[in-house]
Amino acid sequence: MSVNCIRIGATRLCLALMLALLVVPGYIVAPVLFSTAPSQSLAGEIAGNIFHISLISLLFLAAATAAFWMRMQGGSVGRRRWILLLALSILVAVNAFALAPVMAEIKAQMGPIDLVAKDDPQRQLFGMWHGISAVMHLISSLLAALLVAMGPVGRSPDKGSCQSS
Repeated sequence: MSVNCIRIGATRLCLALMLALLVVPGYIVAPVLFSTAPSQSLAGEIAGNIFHISLISLLFLAAATAAFWMRMQGGSVGRRRWILLLALSILVAVNAFALAPVMAEIKAQMGPIDLVAKDDPQRQLFGMWHGISAVMHLISSLLAALLVAMGPVGRSPDKGSCQSS
């Protein structure tokens, strides 16, 4: 097995883990937390921690993917893949480092969300930022799914050389 084949396999793993780090917390863990936790505040706190760890981990995986791509075939993995990875990384970074702190500050000022009226301006402001974050998370998930579907590299002159016999 060649070094390039190992890089291709590692890239596949990175892309799959990136997709999992978006889908599992956002569309499996969070809904279960909010339907089973004793309070929305507790569910939100736990979900926020899970999202933070997931998004930071995702950025490390995006960096690893970029490093693998640069080492494969002289970095010629295709412009579309680079653009998708960059867009995904920007969305994740904005969610983690711009939107999450804004939402955390609103929650800190508001107190436990369970005790705040639904028509309270702070709660509505939090809802707006949460909605923006959720849309960005959805777009990130779709970009990650597209990257997984496209595969780790573009056309390879030695296609099939990484297949097991």
